[in-house]
Amino acid sequence: MSIFFPRTALTAGLIAALLPATATFAKDKVVIGEQNWTGAIAIQHILGEIISTRLDGDVSYLAGDVPVLFAAAAKGDGSVDVLTDIWLPNQSAAWAKYVTGGTRSLVPNKRPYLGVQGFYIPGYIQDTYNVHSVYDLKKPEVAKLFEPLGGGEAQLLVGPAGWESTYIGEIKAQDYGFADKFEAVSTEASVTYAKLAAAYKAHRGVVFYAYTPDWIFSAFDLRRLEEPAFDGYAQDNKKGDPLYKADGCWKFISPTVDADWKNKSHITCAYPDAKVYVLTSTALQKRAPKIASFLENVAIDPQSLNDLILKIEKEKQPVDAAAKDWIATNPKVVDTWLGVQTLGSAQ
Repeated sequence: MSIFFPRTALTAGLIAALLPATATFAKDKVVIGEQNWTGAIAIQHILGEIISTRLDGDVSYLAGDVPVLFAAAAKGDGSVDVLTDIWLPNQSAAWAKYVTGGTRSLVPNKRPYLGVQGFYIPGYIQDTYNVHSVYDLKKPEVAKLFEPLGGGEAQLLVGPAGWESTYIGEIKAQDYGFADKFEAVSTEASVTYAKLAAAYKAHRGVVFYAYTPDWIFSAFDLRRLEEPAFDGYAQDNKKGDPLYKADGCWKFISPTVDADWKNKSHITCAYPDAKVYVLTSTALQKRAPKIASFLENVAIDPQSLNDLILKIEKEKQPVDAAAKDWIATNPKVVDTWLGVQTLGSAQ
């Protein structure tokens, strides 16, 4: 007896047979640039965990100096798709090159968080020796307070290599007139914090670049040195910016632009209020629009981030576990980033 199968049944059967081999769709690959300070690392793992668990992305991390990560993300080839903690004005040169001008290959999130940055000293140094201003550092008797424990020239801890703020710190020391009394020392954040802890233990001086949010502001009494107020950018790449002023206090020439950057730069004021962004490549927008849309909606709360940094740095909670705990305790925030309308928000 012959048995006949309708063509539709055969087709359906064939598709069903092939499904296990062919219907597992590839996940969207997302490479997050791994910046090397704890706040950035915490944000990286929060976003990576959400992309993996809520948006079915295949997340990996690539470490590198910020200029290298910027260039990689701007290429649009998937080598880096996301930068998670980009500070302005610190990264103004790269911002002009890749975000607002040049390639326009990176897109910022809609709601950056605000950060404060500058030179900090221990509170006991300020209270005991009346050190309040960057100009106080010009005094020989004040500079002597910041000599390292092992002796030698006073040190200004300007920050990690490759950070724009590190170059800015060197320029400020020159223009405020205390560069001849301090050695500008570039150190990773962990080394700076170790020097800070050692100085506190010995009740000695230490002056260093720092920014909020960070756990050290919960652990130590730190005071920011006073500087003249910011009154405008004077560099050419800021023309057209609302903060541009031809004779402004802030003229920064990046080492990536001019080898004679230190002599051609001139900075005699405090940082303007910093805005800190998540950047997404335009290539990711095209390749994984849902993930890119989520990243544009991310809005970091600095105090929440400060608490998270404290858990990672001081309580030694593994960063991936800390990120998962943060996500579990902040479901409404995560849903807002994802564009999920909760019952409360719908009413």
